[in-house]
Amino acid sequence: MNSMKRPYDLLEYFEKTWIGEPKRRGTGRKKPPFDHKLWNIHDRVAAAVPRSNNSVEGWHNAFANRVSISHPTVIKLTEKIRREQSKFKVDIAKILQGHDIKTKKACYRRLDERITRLVNAYDSCQLDQFLTNMAANITL
Repeated sequence: MNSMKRPYDLLEYFEKTWIGEPKRRGTGRKKPPFDHKLWNIHDRVAAAVPRSNNSVEGWHNAFANRVSISHPTVIKLTEKIRREQSKFKVDIAKILQGHDIKTKKACYRRLDERITRLVNAYDSCQLDQFLTNMAANITL
């Protein structure tokens, strides 16, 4: 396959699937298969809501490690759930007392802060600069 065609194919796929193809006649775009509200996280960032459900996935992985066996007995699983509940009660008490519960690694907290600053400073007239700045914060 021609190496110049491959990036174009990716852009074409992205445009068709996520943005919406330009209409052949007139202005505007066709409706994409996935509505922008489904995947666009701008409003979530502006509202200081997590961008993903990674924290839930992280908890599931950590809990699975604490259980440490694939098919625990009901008694063993109940014991692990009770320990987990006790841990959360302690965390809730600390939060109510004004303590800060460390929930993210520092590097991810700093990344969130940078992305929030960029989103809050967004100017639609400078879209290219905004996208360049956002891309500088993404590691593949």
